[in-house]
Amino acid sequence: MTMKSLFYITIALFSFLIIAGCEPLNQDEYEEFFVIESYAVAGRPLPDITIKRTADATEFFDDEALRVNNASVQLLRLDESGNIIDQYGYSLSDNIGVYSAENRNAVIIDGGTYQFIADVPGADEQIRATTIVPDSFEIISDIPEQLVYQGTEQLEITITNTTPEFRQNVFVFSTIAQEPVEENLTPFYKASFDDDNIDLDDVIINSSGLINEGSFDINPNNTITLRFPWLGVAFYGENVVVINSVDENLFDLVRSQEVQLGGSTLSPGEIPNVLYNTEGAIGVFGSMSTDTVNTRFIRGF
Repeated sequence: MTMKSLFYITIALFSFLIIAGCEPLNQDEYEEFFVIESYAVAGRPLPDITIKRTADATEFFDDEALRVNNASVQLLRLDESGNIIDQYGYSLSDNIGVYSAENRNAVIIDGGTYQFIADVPGADEQIRATTIVPDSFEIISDIPEQLVYQGTEQLEITITNTTPEFRQNVFVFSTIAQEPVEENLTPFYKASFDDDNIDLDDVIINSSGLINEGSFDINPNNTITLRFPWLGVAFYGENVVVINSVDENLFDLVRSQEVQLGGSTLSPGEIPNVLYNTEGAIGVFGSMSTDTVNTRFIRGF
């Protein structure tokens, strides 16, 4: 899988709004916040880090003007006691507001603890966020070349054992449609398309949402079998199926976002704020490990 594909997957899974008017904070008037965004992937190069400012919801949204270009940024790898093992410098890339690692050869180590630190001139406090990278895993089961959509045989994917870095292993499936045309939409998504509720571009990359321990099996040899949800299939035809094991930061962000977007029975006054797990900013510095397979979903006869 290319880095470009991975970028679009992470954006599809974990993108978030940065307009302050969409952030349910207890305040009487607008207050500016810094916003960070970065996704570290086990075995991949050190991630880029984006820093922006929020905007008042009543003002014109100018993304370029909100990007922070004068920060001092570094990434640390820590041991279990919080001591520094490696220290990586970052500098502003060709994209404004985006900082890239100066060491192009270093890669993210699975199970490693990484801390992102940024100093912004004039800021009240230093921006900090820490992630523990999920263990790498490998898909070891034989994947059928094709499956009947919603047939008796469900796509099951067995992966090597991983040790959870927090409460439990949490996975997210994503499918990347290779033949994303209207006539290939599966029934649920075809109905949504006909009702003008979605565009094709909305579901070319389609996410299952969070899948926790209750949705997979631990086998006698400690491998893990995941059952792919049919709702994740938006298009018939060839699909790339991506399995991501996510860290606690991404888990907290996505599950709290789901509540914000109506994924609970709580009344508006009881809905908690989005969980960011950052200091001095909102946003996410998260990590994941990932593997991919290919299969074809066909119509039943």
